[in-house]
Amino acid sequence: MSVTEALYIVFVGIAGLSIGSLIVLMIGHLMSEHWLAPIRAEVEAAALTMPLLFVVGLPLAFWLDQLFPWVGERTDLPPMRAAFLSPGFFLMRSAFYLLVCTGLTFWLIRTGHVRRASAVGLALLTPIVSFAAYDWVLSREPYWWSSLFGFAFGQAQVTAALAGAILVNFLKPDSASPTRMVSLERALLTLSLLTVWTWFAQFIIVWLANLPQGAGWYLRRSDPWNLGLLTTSYLLMLGAIMVLVPSGVSRAGMIGGSALALLYHGTHTLWVLQPKGSPSWLGTGIVLGTILLWIMAFVGMMRVRPSYAEEASAEP
Repeated sequence: MSVTEALYIVFVGIAGLSIGSLIVLMIGHLMSEHWLAPIRAEVEAAALTMPLLFVVGLPLAFWLDQLFPWVGERTDLPPMRAAFLSPGFFLMRSAFYLLVCTGLTFWLIRTGHVRRASAVGLALLTPIVSFAAYDWVLSREPYWWSSLFGFAFGQAQVTAALAGAILVNFLKPDSASPTRMVSLERALLTLSLLTVWTWFAQFIIVWLANLPQGAGWYLRRSDPWNLGLLTTSYLLMLGAIMVLVPSGVSRAGMIGGSALALLYHGTHTLWVLQPKGSPSWLGTGIVLGTILLWIMAFVGMMRVRPSYAEEASAEP
């Protein structure tokens, strides 16, 4: 795995957690502050790490030809898609996605009208997440365009962000009581089931419609290594669902279910991204080092943000 591939994987991973956390925060504000309170500090801190994406993404802007086949070589893409995937336009869109998401994060944190900001933000983020999923992920194999892919990928990021926030909350010494997290546990279970179904529905559509380019996308992920990775990811998600399904909430159950959902997200994302080349010590070190940097930024944001402990401990 090259340095470029390592940075690319980390960029997509932390972008998903940061943007997914912003979406969870907005949904929480629209539903009710009471529902959001137990994990509000966690999702705010994760969303506030958004500026780190500029640091990780800047080197990638100079190495696009190592990541995307439509840069620097002749392709037989349809004219409109070829124009859409021109390097200059691609970089302008990517910068726009990051600037809008970062601006929405700071607006939502500082405004006193969080419901209004959340409504506007979700309306903007819906197309942004869909186009970003195509640009940053699906365009690595640009001959297949799926309108469902953006929704499936974005939904997976929201599920991972919610699972991560729940896990971090329960690992804190002053975590919310399990009974206070009932609605969040049900939300995580629902999103987990919906995530599995959405990815499966996309596969069924490609299979039944006999779409050659879509079938090729799946065939390139059907060698023994990738099938093992895919099987592992769905076994992890099955474990998460089995832990979360029983009625009632326990601390151990919430920790186990959210951790398994996060592990599913990591393995399934690797299956989707298909990093090129065998893992190397340098590439692995870059991945781990950047993840550590993101964790440090997250912890720093947690320390400077309000804990919302009073709202989180209040009974419904």
